[in-house]
Amino acid sequence: MDLTLSPQYIKGVGPARASMLSKLGIETIEDLLFFIPRDYLDLSPLNFKQASEDKKGAFPCIVTGAIEGRKAKSGIWITKIPITDGQNNGYAVFFNQPYLARIFHKDDRLLLIGKMNKKFGAFEITNPEWIKFDKNTIYDFERICPIYPLTKGLSQKIMRNIVRQTLQYTYKVEETLPKQILKDYDLMPIQDAIKNVHFPKSFERLKQARKRIAFEELLLFQLAMLTTKRYFFNEKRINLYKNLVLKPFLSGIPFSLTDGQLKVICQIKRDLSSKHNMNRLVQGDVGSGKTVVACAALYLAVINGLQGAMMAPTEILADQHYETITSYLKPHSIKVDILKGSTSEKERQRIFKDLKEGKTQILVGTHAIIQENVEFHKLGMVITDEQHRFGVKQREKLVKKGQYPDTLVMSATPIPRTIALVLYSDLDISTIDTMPKGRQKVQTYVVDKAMRRRIYNFMAEEVKKGHLVYVVCPCVEENELNMVNVQDHTKMLKKSYPEIKIEALHGKMKAEEKDKKISDFISKKVQVLVTTTVIEVGVDVPEATLIIVENAERFGLAQLHQLRGRVGRSNIRSYCILISDSKDKNARSRLTYLMKCHNGFEIAQKDLEIRGPGEFLGVKQHGFFGFKMAELTRDTKWLEITRNISKEIIERGCLDKPEFGNLKKKLYRKYDLPDC
Repeated sequence: MDLTLSPQYIKGVGPARASMLSKLGIETIEDLLFFIPRDYLDLSPLNFKQASEDKKGAFPCIVTGAIEGRKAKSGIWITKIPITDGQNNGYAVFFNQPYLARIFHKDDRLLLIGKMNKKFGAFEITNPEWIKFDKNTIYDFERICPIYPLTKGLSQKIMRNIVRQTLQYTYKVEETLPKQILKDYDLMPIQDAIKNVHFPKSFERLKQARKRIAFEELLLFQLAMLTTKRYFFNEKRINLYKNLVLKPFLSGIPFSLTDGQLKVICQIKRDLSSKHNMNRLVQGDVGSGKTVVACAALYLAVINGLQGAMMAPTEILADQHYETITSYLKPHSIKVDILKGSTSEKERQRIFKDLKEGKTQILVGTHAIIQENVEFHKLGMVITDEQHRFGVKQREKLVKKGQYPDTLVMSATPIPRTIALVLYSDLDISTIDTMPKGRQKVQTYVVDKAMRRRIYNFMAEEVKKGHLVYVVCPCVEENELNMVNVQDHTKMLKKSYPEIKIEALHGKMKAEEKDKKISDFISKKVQVLVTTTVIEVGVDVPEATLIIVENAERFGLAQLHQLRGRVGRSNIRSYCILISDSKDKNARSRLTYLMKCHNGFEIAQKDLEIRGPGEFLGVKQHGFFGFKMAELTRDTKWLEITRNISKEIIERGCLDKPEFGNLKKKLYRKYDLPDC
């Protein structure tokens, strides 16, 4: 079967389920093969006493008596099944599944998968997954069970069956890596890796499969970085800067720059006076003042007769940058325009004309500024904000609108320097390492769910003061791990606090809908935003004073710090409350560390140390680089190795050799690279 076909042709899928899979980004059979589990369950058989209260397990047991069924006062139908593991007695309890009374009988042999708790002296497991065994067979099941991301209408059992059916076509997947690389780095063939990442026979095989897929992802990423270098870097300067005096600009802004901002501006001025084009990454902690540094670079471009462009990933961010840049540059009679998807046709045509004639000196916008009919008179400075949100092709299109313009990349994502040097080795790296004076630290607290009512009452008090609140959940909808989800939590809060304007926001919404929700929040039409991590980067809402993070243990430290940065963006006292009931000591120590530390780069380094290499079970935090398996905080060793391999491949022109043909094909397809 052709791997580019729709998954509807897989047994057990069909058009309806194919539509559900599409919501998970699965459009082809190949997508299904590379749909990586987000977690794994160790299903080594346990007796009831070996159960861990906070962890799922697998419990072989026997039904000991008649199945009980009754309707509770709430209207829920409860099915209660008496069970034993041979030594201890208990119950399996199911909600709203009355048909199970016809399926289970006394002396049936079962495997129950779930959390076993002790209630009123008896063991009880609620809504477990189950496998029923024939009386004459031994327990036979996967000891390492994959857990997949889901959407409404798909259960883990259905998803596993679909993947099992799909694995028969693994032989159609072509090997990407040359034999010599597989041998030198002891890597599994790709077909074996796919099978073992879904249904591994051992944790060692899972580790090897994960290593193989992560290695390829990192190698492709490094090759993409080096390939695009031909387009962006090391060009001889053709835009000459004769005037690098910033005194008029600095005297016109209503505050003094920090030492960190001044240091980075000096580095930019040094770049602009060199023989080669500037290609610099400016990373700074949340609220460190990167925009004014970018504005200084744009000012220098304009006073030297050049135009500047600044591209942001969302309309909300573009609006905020436009307002800030306009306010800083207005005293110098510099004309700034903004171009977005929602810009009217009349205004769009006016901008096109002014830009081409050089009347518009700086253009701020979303990816709308890379459309073909946007022509600059003399583009000399290109700035991208949160550049990981843009594809290689998009950045290339913007750069090619000028003649080798200087480029500045801004990022508020804290990355440990060891990783940044590998990821951005083709860029000079600047770090704004000081914060503006008077900026308050966000007071951070870690609490368990017993405090939840008090926390949300505090939320209501903040809203009464005219302040705004974020509530962050790890999931969009109901999930088998019982994590707090946006949909149900929004309903609960609306019911509990009807006087407050509460809305939901998550990544499955269309871009226009997301922008509308954020705009309503900024304008206070919405007072509490219940959201996923889509708000972690960039949005500046000074009136937001409280952020509550549910199931905080499910997030990485650096990610929690990014979320915390959404509040405390004014002189109003602000709070970050992390709610977690995790009994895991490692998780608690991570959260406690966040209470004490407010430096994003120290936090990112601590995240790297705590999570460490080899920790590959649990919800994955892949960062912003689109990896399905690789993790920057864990795979530093493979980052270095793949970096060196990719350099050798490019320098020796290996991509044009037959044994590298599949690698080149996948590289150009995945990263939409231009032909060399």
